[in-house]
Amino acid sequence: MLNFSATAVPDLAAPFRLPWPAERSVPQGIRSPWRRPAVNVALEEILRARVATAGGPGFFVCSRNAPAVIVGRNQDAQAERTRWARSRGVPVFRRTSGGGAVYHDDGNLNWSWIVPGGLADRDRLLGRILAVLRRLDVAAEEGPRGGVYVAGRKIGGTACAAGKGVLLFHGTLLVSTDLDELRATLAAHAPAYPERPPGSAARGGVASVPAELATLARLRPGLDVEALETALFAALARQGRPAAPADVLADTEWSALRRLSRDYARASWIFRRRPPAKPKRGLP
Repeated sequence: MLNFSATAVPDLAAPFRLPWPAERSVPQGIRSPWRRPAVNVALEEILRARVATAGGPGFFVCSRNAPAVIVGRNQDAQAERTRWARSRGVPVFRRTSGGGAVYHDDGNLNWSWIVPGGLADRDRLLGRILAVLRRLDVAAEEGPRGGVYVAGRKIGGTACAAGKGVLLFHGTLLVSTDLDELRATLAAHAPAYPERPPGSAARGGVASVPAELATLARLRPGLDVEALETALFAALARQGRPAAPADVLADTEWSALRRLSRDYARASWIFRRRPPAKPKRGLP
């Protein structure tokens, strides 16, 4: 298996920190060590390929990113940042799932289920996220367009991509995100953003839908990203008995991760929606 050295992985050298050893009957937990959106998009795709080719219970991933706008697969990346954000150089990236644009920063926790299944499994998996929030005394519930809400205010969004028997279901949780920066960055919160029904075309892409927002840190003082991440992993660990530890990525997957990370950072994908070639063979 892989040697996690700087020589082996020049620009992505950092080991995964597994919250508990791999267990055959439950998804394996992964904390992404990277704060780079293109790398985390690529990681999801590598793990989707692993589940599609090798089977297994799948993965549950938590990650964070440096400040950036992440647009849905079918959106116009040019339209989803404000002029202020473009002038400030806030970068934009595209994910592989649908839905609207979101703002990421270090106070936003991203979670991803990458598991065998399809869209019918979405509600069950979201229920697990909601259960953890309720255990933390946050009265969270599903709201419009699959968002996570507390007392009418949105604290997170969700999106899906399914195919070949594998479901990618992921979302965000606004823990301590700077909401002023978010509103200044996302075009959907600007008065000039076109008001159209959800799902309609906006400048060549699907429109985002703004909502009243709140952070978990405001709703539940003292809660931070690390505590929430720990609670999510602990809930998953309670579902199965830990077994022997396992490495996450094999050498062939690291090679694909490096390539896909570059591809998902290219303008051809971000602005012209030209998808890179996905890993199909050579995975364990």
